[in-house]
Amino acid sequence: MITTKKLRELFEVGWLMMRQNPGGTSPYLHGYLLGFVGEIDIQDVVDSENKAILKIKVGNGAVQTKEVDFSAYSPESLMPGAAASALNAAGFTGCQFSVDSDTRRLKLAPTDVGVKFIQIYGNLAAALNFGNCRKDEGKGCYLFASLGGDLKSVAETENWGEDKKIENDSPTGKKVTYTVSGKRGGTQIVLTDRIASREAKQMINGGIWIEGGVTTPEVYEPPVDTGSETRKVDVFTYSKIMEKDDNTEGDEKFIRERLYVGGVGHMARSGGTGSWTDSEYTLTFGSYIDNNDKEHASPRESDYTKAQYEALGMNNIIEQDWANA
Repeated sequence: MITTKKLRELFEVGWLMMRQNPGGTSPYLHGYLLGFVGEIDIQDVVDSENKAILKIKVGNGAVQTKEVDFSAYSPESLMPGAAASALNAAGFTGCQFSVDSDTRRLKLAPTDVGVKFIQIYGNLAAALNFGNCRKDEGKGCYLFASLGGDLKSVAETENWGEDKKIENDSPTGKKVTYTVSGKRGGTQIVLTDRIASREAKQMINGGIWIEGGVTTPEVYEPPVDTGSETRKVDVFTYSKIMEKDDNTEGDEKFIRERLYVGGVGHMARSGGTGSWTDSEYTLTFGSYIDNNDKEHASPRESDYTKAQYEALGMNNIIEQDWANA
C-alpha cells in the first residue's frame, strides 16, 4: 500500500538538511558530530606553515572562525587524538574536540547538553571527514537551508507493507486465523526546483564541486562508484500551526518539527523541453535505530511552543553564507 500526499505545511517556516555522521548516526539525535578514524593525510588543506581555517557554529551563536595550527603534528599522517589537541588549542568556545570512546573517531560536541545543533564548515572540516565528506566532496557537517522561492512542488510517499492473514491448525480441528498488520517500510520525499543547487546536489549525491573564479568556470563532477560508505542525510521541516478558531496571521499555536532520519537520495534533471529542465531531488528514508536500539520510522514529529522553541536556541541556527561568515 502506498499513500502519497502533498506536504502543505512543509515550507511555511523552513526545510533544512544535514549530512549524517560517518557510520550512519544522526548528529541531531546523538547530539555530537563524528569525523575520521585511523590515520589521514590533510596536507592538501593546510598552508605552507601547516595551518588551516575552520568555522564552527554552536547552537544559535555566531560563527566562530579560527586558524588551526598542525605544525606540532604530522599533517600527512594525522591521528584523531593529535587532531583533537590541535583543534582545541585553536580556542573555539562552547564546544570540545575529543576521541569518541565507542568508534575511536574524532568527535565534536557542545559543552552545553541543551544545544540541539552544532555545525562545522570548511575544507578542513571535510578533510577531517565531518559529514561523511571526502576530498572535494563536501564542506563538513552543517545545516543547508534549501530551495526557497524557486520550489515548484513537493510530495511525500509513505510505503506500507500489506496486511498478512495467517492460518494455523488447532486441537479442535478448526482453523485459527489472525492478521498481522502491515509495517511501515519507509518514506520518500520528492522535491522539484526550478534551479539546480550545486550545494544541495553535492550534499545528496556527493561528487566534486569546484567553485568558479574570475577566469575559471564552476565545475561539478558526479561521484564514482568506489564502494565507499553511502552518504545519508537528515531532513528537518518546520511548520507554524495556526489556531483553528483564529486565522490571524502570526498567532501560531505551536511549531511542529518533522524529522526524517537517514535519507539516501539523488538529484536529477526532470521535465522541460530543450535546454529548460527542472531539478528533482528524491530522498528515501527507511527505519532508523535510536540510542536505545529501538527501531523507528520517519518522520518523528515534535511540537514546540514558541517559548520552548526559543529556549532551545532554535532561532538563528541557519547560516546562509558560510563562505563569508
